[in-house]
Formats: sequence, structure tokens, C-alpha cells
Amino acid sequence: MKRCFLTVPLLAVLLSLAAFAASAAALPGANFSGVAMAGDGTLIISDTFHKVLWKSDGERFERYAGAESVPDLSGEPRGGYRDGTRGNALFLEPWAVIPYRDGYAVSDTAANIVRYVTEKEVSALCGSGKAGMSDRAAASATFRAPTGLAVGDDGSLYIADTGNNAIRKLSRTGAVSTWAKGLSAPTGLCWHGGALYVAETGRSRIVRVVGGRVEVVAGASESAGDAGEYYGGFSDGPAVSAQFDHPQGIAVGADGAVYVADTVNAAVRMIRGGRVYTLAQSADGLSAPAMPRGLLLRGNALYVADLFSGSVLKLDVSPQTFSDVPQTLWCYHAVGEAVLRGLTNGVSASEFAPDRSLTRSMFVVMLSRLHRCGDGAAIIDGDASFPDLPEEDAWYSKAARWAADCGIVNGIGGEFAGDAPITRKQIAAMLYRYAQYRGADVSAALTTDISAFADADAVRNAWAIPAVKWAVGAGVLRGKNGLLMPDAAATRAQTVQLMVNFMDALGM
Repeated sequence: MKRCFLTVPLLAVLLSLAAFAASAAALPGANFSGVAMAGDGTLIISDTFHKVLWKSDGERFERYAGAESVPDLSGEPRGGYRDGTRGNALFLEPWAVIPYRDGYAVSDTAANIVRYVTEKEVSALCGSGKAGMSDRAAASATFRAPTGLAVGDDGSLYIADTGNNAIRKLSRTGAVSTWAKGLSAPTGLCWHGGALYVAETGRSRIVRVVGGRVEVVAGASESAGDAGEYYGGFSDGPAVSAQFDHPQGIAVGADGAVYVADTVNAAVRMIRGGRVYTLAQSADGLSAPAMPRGLLLRGNALYVADLFSGSVLKLDVSPQTFSDVPQTLWCYHAVGEAVLRGLTNGVSASEFAPDRSLTRSMFVVMLSRLHRCGDGAAIIDGDASFPDLPEEDAWYSKAARWAADCGIVNGIGGEFAGDAPITRKQIAAMLYRYAQYRGADVSAALTTDISAFADADAVRNAWAIPAVKWAVGAGVLRGKNGLLMPDAAATRAQTVQLMVNFMDALGM
């Protein structure tokens, strides 16, 4: 189902990837929006519900800036606009918070002002408080719902002027100018390598602004029909075709990897090497990242401020390594990609077991995960039944029913045979059928000559011949030492290599 940015609904998502260790600090009732790190390593967190800034060591929270205000009829603090001491000042909607000069810059979105918080006081940094778009001296310039903030190499402050669809710039001398226009509801900002990275929320994509030019980094969206409104989606894969749903936060690592708070998809995503990956999703729509917004990257730790759950999620984004898959091993790249793409994990935290054989049940689960890479909202289940599927759902039952309903799995002798080792030709057949299910062109199966393989005659089954021919022709199955080995039990390493080959061949 397509979603439009007219509202920001709470999503119930189905999958939680466990490849990245995570922990969360939570404050019940809070709506965490932005997160920064203080010099002592504690976190400064903006809260749009209580209208304050909190300071947290990961376990305890204490009010850092902003006074407690009178609640309205719903119980939500009213907030307000008042400069003064840190403990006496009032905010209307503190959105982003970043270190700036000797304190912190805070976008007070509903007040149309960017505030400045020091150890002693809260004051106006730029903006008159009147909604508008005028480039003047800091105190008299006008904004319309400012949100994301970033500091450039020269100390200039970049401001996502969301309501004006623009990026504004506050120079070190105190002058406000319009730096980029024509964006659609820009929010999260991050300066990296001489460029400004922008979560362009209205168009559900990530862009980079370099020298005044806007370049698309990732995200494909579709016009909703009404002017200025676009549908989002949820799919991993090549950056040009991957989809986000109104992302609101962004961070960039030293290696150029871009991390995205994919807000409406309740997910944290990563863009690296021209691909988009999903790192984490809310398992129940309630726990972080249920509605992620602000991101902070420090080393291999990614902090995610979550609007709905009142949590700051800490993700360990260090690369997954396995002691039995050294960089010199032929499957090293495929194993790393399979883990990043969410197809599989190791058999333990430190081992992948590349030479262990794979069962049919394991493969259909991997295939269902591959399917969700291309459609993050897909429901994996079906109506098909096999007599040997457990009466109470096993860990693979839903994937087996889904694969059977889609015509990908036919079973063996009327049974699913989930515990049977899967052969290389069976994998080729299932991938061939899945390619047809996706509407891919499989015509290569009719023309590919596999006679160069010494064991080509071993591909005897009528159902296997076109599948193996297609797999060879599409570059999915490449053989080993001049052999196809169609009847050999597939290993975990061989399987992830086939899966990655398949995804690359189909542009997934």
C-alpha cells in the first residue's frame, strides 16, 4: 500500500534484524526528536512532548534545559517561548540539537526560531519568531518551521527551513541567506566531506547538495497526484531504485556510509556502495525504532532518537565478521552481503559455517527474506499446506506456505521435506520460478548452452534443465572447476553466493 505524507501513521512492521547489537535508553511518555553528545560523553536529547532538553548517561535522565510547563487538557505540556536561564526558559517544539560554538543550537520548530543553549542560558540564535522567508541579520530573519541542523567546515550553521522547502545558512558573522531552494520538506541534515546531506522528507529520498547543486543519493518516489506530494515505499537494493517513506534523520560515517532514519517505515537504513540496506526495524511498532528521527554517529555507535517509544536506540554498526570466513576465502564478499541484506546470519556470533549443508526449510526462509528486500511491506505467509508441516507453526512454516502459494516450491512426493538437504539444481529451480513470479525476463533459459560443463548431462530432470540453463545464462550459477554439480547438496557459502548473484542479476 502506498503512503502519503499527509499524516505520519504508526506502522506495525514484521521483521527485526538481529545482525546489529542494540540497546536502548527510554523515558516513558517522551517524544525524542534530536540527539547530540556532550563533551563528557553523555547525551543531550530534545523532547517534543515535554518541550525540554534532557541529559542522559544511558540509564538516568535529568532535565538539561527548559522549564516544566502547564499541561493542556490532553495532559501534554503546553510549552512556550521564553528566553532565560536554562532552567527557566521555555520551548515550543525543540526538534534538532547539535553542538554549536560553546553550547548547542536547537531548532524550535513551532516558534520558527533557532535557539542557542549554553551552560547558563537559552537565547535566540536566529529568527524573529514570525513565520516567513526573509534573508536578513540573524535577529530579524524569518523561517517557517525550521527542523534539521548541521555545521559546515567554516562554522556556518545550515538550517532545514522545512516549511519553506529550502536550506538556509547562518554565517559566522550573523547573516542569514538562502543556500538551496526547490526541495520538498527537507528535515534531517548532515555535513560531510564538503557537502550537505539532506533527508528530503517530502520526496522520500536522500540528496546531497554540493556547490548549490542537488544530487540524488538514494530513493525513488512517485507523485501522489496532488502538487508537492509524493508516495513513499519500502525496498532495499540499488540506491537509484530503493525506496524510503518520508525519512527525517541522517548521519554520515567517516567511510562515506549514509545512515537514514526512515521514519514512516519504522526502520534504520544504510546507503553504502550504491546500495540501500535495512539495519533495524521495529519488531512490534511500539519499541524503537518505531518512529526514528534524530541520528548521531560516534565511531561504530549509531544513536537513534525515537519519537514514539521515548527511546534512544544505540546500534553497533561495526561490520559483521566471522572467524571461519577470512578475507581470503572465495565467499567472503557474498557472506558479508548476505548478512547486510538480511538474508541470513551466522550460526553463532563468531562463526558462519560456510561448508555446512543447507536444508529446504532454511532456503525458503532465506528466499522469503530476499523477497522482503524488494518489498519491505510484504507479508510472508500463505494458504498452501503440506502434510509434513507441523500443526503448530515451525520457524519456516510461513515461508514454506508463501513459497508454495507463489509457485516457487512444489514439494517432493507431496511433502515439503523441510529437513532434506537442498541441492544446487533445486536452488536453481526455485530461483528460476521466483524470477518468473517477479515478472523477470527468463528467455535466456531457451538459448543458453551448458555443454561446456563436464557434467552437463547430469542435469536430467525436465524441471531442472530450463532452470539450470537460465541460471547459467543469467550469471547466477557459475559452476566450480568446470562442473555444475547439480545433485550436490548446497553449502551455506554456495547458497549465499547464488543468492547475491541472483539479486545482482535482477537489479535487486
